[in-house]
Amino acid sequence: MDKDYLYKMSADELQSKTIDFLRFPLIVGVVFIHTDFSDIVMTGVKQTTVENYPLFYHFFILVSKIIFNARVPLFFFFAGFLFFYKTAGFSMEIYLQKLKNRVRSLLIPYVFWNLLVILFLMLAQTFLSGSLVSGRNKLITDYSFLDWLWSFWDTSQVNPHLKKTLPINSPFWFIRDLMVLVLLSPLVYFLIKKLKAYAVVILGLIWFFNPYFYWPGLSTVSFFFFAAGAYFGVFRKNFVSMMKPLLPVVVLLYLLLIFVIFYTIDSKWWDYVYCVSVCLGLVLAVSLTAECIQKGKWHVSRLLTNAAFFIFAYHRIPLVFVIKFLFKLVRPQSDLMLLFLYLFAPILIIVLGLLSYSFLKQWFPRFTAIICGGR
Repeated sequence: MDKDYLYKMSADELQSKTIDFLRFPLIVGVVFIHTDFSDIVMTGVKQTTVENYPLFYHFFILVSKIIFNARVPLFFFFAGFLFFYKTAGFSMEIYLQKLKNRVRSLLIPYVFWNLLVILFLMLAQTFLSGSLVSGRNKLITDYSFLDWLWSFWDTSQVNPHLKKTLPINSPFWFIRDLMVLVLLSPLVYFLIKKLKAYAVVILGLIWFFNPYFYWPGLSTVSFFFFAAGAYFGVFRKNFVSMMKPLLPVVVLLYLLLIFVIFYTIDSKWWDYVYCVSVCLGLVLAVSLTAECIQKGKWHVSRLLTNAAFFIFAYHRIPLVFVIKFLFKLVRPQSDLMLLFLYLFAPILIIVLGLLSYSFLKQWFPRFTAIICGGR
């Protein structure tokens, strides 16, 4: 791209384009990480042990534990930044208006997509009980009223064998936690205004020493990265301008860290290495994207950006059934076959998501806007 293009793009425009561009690749990362073969159960039988296939296992670690491990922190960072960006103060009136806006963008899609998954699973448990369902979960037809309520917040209350406190549409734990953060946004604003960067440092240290602390609706990772983004939003600082010059150093550190991760993944140091890799990955994603956009190598696709939420919302259950169907069809017993399925399944789901979103957007635009939160 010519120099005129470079000259015309302001720092704020570059920041905006960086956020928009990253929405889709981060969702791709979400889909790939949910392509997990380690716990595939059909009719109560576990289908494979991935550690027995070292080539596939190490590739899976590279993708899920390294390349895409900053995806959720980045989303919380962006959410915190955009929530407070260009907000003059934080009065009760502004707070209530933001709550009203988030009912449309967060709460309505949250209820719709979780309810859709409940109905889908009920049909699957009724008609596929002998083949593609795990057989471990309580039948939805046996749900009590409280079970229905818990399924929108924490399904481990319904199925105690589940180790994670997730809603029934599991990726929507991010939306659940984000809604809690929106409710707590006056507290976040107060901390940022009073303590400034010290608030971010304190919350960062709490996360660093407790990276896996989760309550249903609140976690150290969500609070820290939302607050970190809020810091840049409240004080109107351009995080791209700060991170972009760090690109050469971050690339070098990240490459070195890859080797460290493979040696520490099962050690007592893993939690700390994981936190460092998330922070480096966040800065690398932002700085690399900004660099390539500014130089005209990468461009924001409206279709991909707009479809990102739809793919995030719909992908989990179809992905699970596609994986189970493929395992039942080909019964993989080699590294290469597992690698093929690991690449094929998420790509198929993403392509189907793009096609479905395009169809709905063309023929049912108002409905699509509602279920995607106006995105």
